[in-house]
Amino acid sequence: MKCMLAVGLLSLTSCADFLDKQPDDMLTLDDIFNSRPRSQAYLSSVYSFIPDELELQNNYNMLGICDEGDFIWSACWAKQINIGNWNTRSKYYDKWNAFYKGIRSATTFLNRIDGNGDPTLTADVRASWKQEAKALRAIYYFYLIRQFGPVILMPEDVMDVNSSNEDLQIKRSSFEACVSYVVQEFDEILKSPDLPEIFVNDQDKGRIDKRTVMGFKARMLMLAASPFWNGNSDMASFKNIDGTPMVENISLDLTKWEKAAKANKDLIDNVLKGGDPFDGLYTVYTNGVLDPFLSYRDVFLDRWNKEVIYCRPSMASSNANNGWERHCAPRIVNGWNGVAISQQMVDAYFMADGSKYDQSKEDLTKFSTMADKYTKAGTNMMYVNREPRFYTSIIYNGADWIYQEDGKPKQTVELFFKGNCGKGGSHDYSATGYLTCKNISPNSDLYNWTGALRSLVMMRLGEIYLNYAEALNEASDNQTARDEAAIYIGAIRKRAGLPGLTTEQKNTQSGMRTAIRDERRVELAFENFRAWDTRRWKIADVVDGAPLMGMNVDAGESLNDVAFYKRTLIERRSFPKKFYLWPIADDEVIRNRACVQNPGW
Repeated sequence: MKCMLAVGLLSLTSCADFLDKQPDDMLTLDDIFNSRPRSQAYLSSVYSFIPDELELQNNYNMLGICDEGDFIWSACWAKQINIGNWNTRSKYYDKWNAFYKGIRSATTFLNRIDGNGDPTLTADVRASWKQEAKALRAIYYFYLIRQFGPVILMPEDVMDVNSSNEDLQIKRSSFEACVSYVVQEFDEILKSPDLPEIFVNDQDKGRIDKRTVMGFKARMLMLAASPFWNGNSDMASFKNIDGTPMVENISLDLTKWEKAAKANKDLIDNVLKGGDPFDGLYTVYTNGVLDPFLSYRDVFLDRWNKEVIYCRPSMASSNANNGWERHCAPRIVNGWNGVAISQQMVDAYFMADGSKYDQSKEDLTKFSTMADKYTKAGTNMMYVNREPRFYTSIIYNGADWIYQEDGKPKQTVELFFKGNCGKGGSHDYSATGYLTCKNISPNSDLYNWTGALRSLVMMRLGEIYLNYAEALNEASDNQTARDEAAIYIGAIRKRAGLPGLTTEQKNTQSGMRTAIRDERRVELAFENFRAWDTRRWKIADVVDGAPLMGMNVDAGESLNDVAFYKRTLIERRSFPKKFYLWPIADDEVIRNRACVQNPGW
């Protein structure tokens, strides 16, 4: 595949600053792999292909293409996808080349590092580095499979800059072969004594360790077990040019869920060491009492906390032009005010007693007459008496922003038409009448473009609990399994200040499935899970293709103007079934004649 030849060349010239030398001082691969510092820098560059999933707008954040919300900016890819303006030349969120660059760079490192004769590079360090590079390569394959389905498993002997175009005409492997390869790579790493279970020194945080590998293995097996790839008859006609099936078995196989459950439980046991599931979660206590608000908020802000499985050492994009905080924050604090949360998502949050929000009982003309723990007097009743995670995540009309200028009171966010952050004041406005404050530090200062130092949490124990509960419930229609799953859902809900699941929810497999998915939607909101979840559950055409709803941002003269508080159609969306998998770009398919396109494209 000629595209992979380009990938190989590019990976040596664009992935790290240390390679940016003057023409008369170019570093060769021999130069790099005869020096410990240069080899280490090269390995660091292999990490650079892990996507920052909070980068906006046209990067890798999928909030705007699922039912979580909307991006207001007309130039963003999400807008085009939602109206169906997507084709094989668009390359929206297309990471095919980037992930293959990472795969090729990792392979180059593995093939070269043993030849490094630097006497300061000890055998144990070299061995550990090799396991990191091997893990990164498998992780990039996972990302590719999640996005594109079956991919090309590149033989190491053709990942060379001297490979001919004919050498690179390689067909896509079956989905099962891809999953098997990735899981086998992870298993070999986990058996190796060369990679630590966890890096304990701060300078090593952010490196791949065995817990990270276990987490990505669990994610891979969850994807393979899920309805889109397990028992999906739509895949029967998906074949290579030679007629070999892309999915070898379209029958439902419950053992895939059993494998996923075991993989998640293995990681849970590794972390808890026999302890109580609740104790594994990050918690904050105020005057000796659990504070669910701070416990959930600060799991993303307290650097290196115990719940984190994998993270970037710093959330570098927090206040940059592509940063999460700047895009989410309202105009009144120098933000861009355009990451709009959907009414569907607002409705998904539970009430303070743990019950689901009941839209049939709402009266949007009513406002509170007194303040409570989380809301002010005059708040629309739809936002009163909701669970703590709602208040750590959702900015509604009349809520205060989470940080303030020195010596000044917090500022009230007005999202109605004539409000200080409303549509009537700027082209940067929330199309739904909601913003988010999740994963934003109250210590950041957008006025001066400075963000509080913290990690970018990419994998945490709460996700693994949810994975395990889901896999247990799907593996068998068994009350014992449901009771076990409920323990881990209960730990998450306890941290959120909510009671555990009801007997009614636990009594049936379908009831438990709904409870688990509802909990996952809230607990992992805006962490870049939802768009992938709705696809693997095979419900995206229904939920992500549904009309996006919000409040009436074209109305409102004041905070309590009932004209604003009206469920309103924000955007009609399109989700044809081909959208479940990303298209492979035309130029890739043209260069590699053996590579067939995804269904429908």
